[in-house]
Amino acid sequence: MALTAAQIVTRCCAAAHAPGFITQCGQLLNMVLGDLCRTYDFEIAAKTAYGNFVPGQITAVGNLGLYGSGPYALPADFLRMKDDHSAFWVLPGSGVPYLMIPCDLSEIDMTVQQAGSQSYPYVIATDMSLTDNATPVFYVYAPASGAYPYTIRYFSQMADIATPETSAVVPWFPHQGYLRKKVTAALMGEVDDDRQAQWDQEADDDLREYLKLKDNRSNRATTVKLDLRRFGRSYSNLRNTKVVGWSLALLSVLPLALRMHGAGV
Repeated sequence: MALTAAQIVTRCCAAAHAPGFITQCGQLLNMVLGDLCRTYDFEIAAKTAYGNFVPGQITAVGNLGLYGSGPYALPADFLRMKDDHSAFWVLPGSGVPYLMIPCDLSEIDMTVQQAGSQSYPYVIATDMSLTDNATPVFYVYAPASGAYPYTIRYFSQMADIATPETSAVVPWFPHQGYLRKKVTAALMGEVDDDRQAQWDQEADDDLREYLKLKDNRSNRATTVKLDLRRFGRSYSNLRNTKVVGWSLALLSVLPLALRMHGAGV
């Protein structure tokens, strides 16, 4: 049976010989859980966001006027997209999904934004800066020409457990052996316990073993991923330097090859 947050805190305090550090131990438990979200991608922490584009939206961002490109709000717990196929929209009535390829925000900055440029969005960029926005946002290009419904699958920052030292909530991370050892090691650091390094190493070993088979992906084939804007079914997707440059290089060495062949080299 899974231990509750309060039970984990009690066991950690006992193992660290720090019975008076209940509150601190609860804080450390939330810290460890938060670090796991920020460091690793766990399916158990994955979520989905839905929405619709607003083609008539005109937003002033700096000196740039955005015509339907955004910004569109992301969930407050958004950390990063699951993969390069996790952002798409569907053309109403057809049921056809259209992929949006992740790119850097600087690429959106270099796009032409003017009235009448609306079309089918094919790239997406997230802005995690909270300077100008209350939550993370995203931009798309081309600006949407209709109120198409979009889907974004992402890894989230899981919420802290309220007062974990007394909470009956079971922590979201399933490997409780790791949690107990890692939190105990962190608490040992608070009380200058010489066993901290050993417990911390044992916790990391447990996590390493868990990561090998996490998320039921052991039966998936690993494939090489290339930028969908540059590599596809046709060489026409490549930059000119990748096509023309190679052709010119071939032509430059062809006369030499023919002369060598004629000379019997």
